[in-house]
Amino acid sequence: MKLSDDTINMLALWMIPGIGPRRIMRLMNHFENPEEIFSASPKHLSEILGIGIDKTQLIPAALNSRQLRNELNLLEKFDLNVVSFKQPEYPILLKEIYNAPPILFIKGKIDFNSGLPIAFVGSRKASFAGKNLCEKIIKRLSEINSNIVIVSGLALGIDSIAHQAALENGLKTISVLAGGLSNIYPARNKNLAERVSKNGALVTEFPTKVQPSANNFPLRNRIISGLSQGIVVVEAGERSGASITAGYALEHNRELFAFPGQADSPFYRGTNRMIQKGQAKLILEAEDILEELLTDIQLSIDESPKTKSSLPPDLSGEEQKVLDFLQQGRLHQNTLSLKTGLPIQRILPTLTSLELKGLIVSKPGSVFEIIER
Repeated sequence: MKLSDDTINMLALWMIPGIGPRRIMRLMNHFENPEEIFSASPKHLSEILGIGIDKTQLIPAALNSRQLRNELNLLEKFDLNVVSFKQPEYPILLKEIYNAPPILFIKGKIDFNSGLPIAFVGSRKASFAGKNLCEKIIKRLSEINSNIVIVSGLALGIDSIAHQAALENGLKTISVLAGGLSNIYPARNKNLAERVSKNGALVTEFPTKVQPSANNFPLRNRIISGLSQGIVVVEAGERSGASITAGYALEHNRELFAFPGQADSPFYRGTNRMIQKGQAKLILEAEDILEELLTDIQLSIDESPKTKSSLPPDLSGEEQKVLDFLQQGRLHQNTLSLKTGLPIQRILPTLTSLELKGLIVSKPGSVFEIIER
């Protein structure tokens, strides 16, 4: 692994205590050439960053620091990659959030800017029903769209189930860690982490040897939200890590989904409250998630064309147009509207008419298919 000069410059700044994401981005925006940062005077740097000279004095020497040399050696030892904010490989979605990390440490290989990333979060002490629901939903998502990427935090409970379900159903998955990549937490998930790194990626903003700490988990949660187009909360107490991630989802303008549960269940206190406040969309099945995230969903497992059958002669032009597209396989009502060019207020009565004529049948999730004859 050979890092670019710009990435090494960013990494050198990231290794300096007290120089966080916002200050690094301020320096990058101020200097046209990143190398100029390290030749600037501490006084000038202090004026730009609004911090004391005692901290900015560390910047000129950062490129030759022992901390940077050690980190570069560790990256090679653990076969890790580093992507900086300036590189095209950096996740576009993550760039949208406030306080985006300037550096990501990565184990594995994944294209962050392809596919549909969906985060699954929930209780560490998940119920059997919650785990089963998570598995079921991810399995169904894999049947609908093989380009979905499951994002989570490698914690026990729902996080672990989400990663396992993704791997078992052939989906890519991303684990975001609250410490360096030499310290897999929890330790019992080391084997799972290894599987994730071979079928997706382990990701963190923390240098290789950083130990997970309580303060790091909320920072980890903001990255889970930032990497995803939508966040699904399976089970969550009213005060939980999953609820913190949900808060970031709202801040980042991401779609937030939650499964309802029994009113007096501690497992669902947080999710029920999100739904009650109108913060999260109530969902019951995988199709509910994709209706919000995709504008053109073909909800078909078998995409082979249907055999044309003899049709009654009294079909309207709109009915015939809808049937022509349904010959290709199951379609969601919104997809039919897009494909036919008919507004949804015309699609719905047309679908009803075709159902009454016994030509099509509706499936759960507003999906329709032709009745084969």
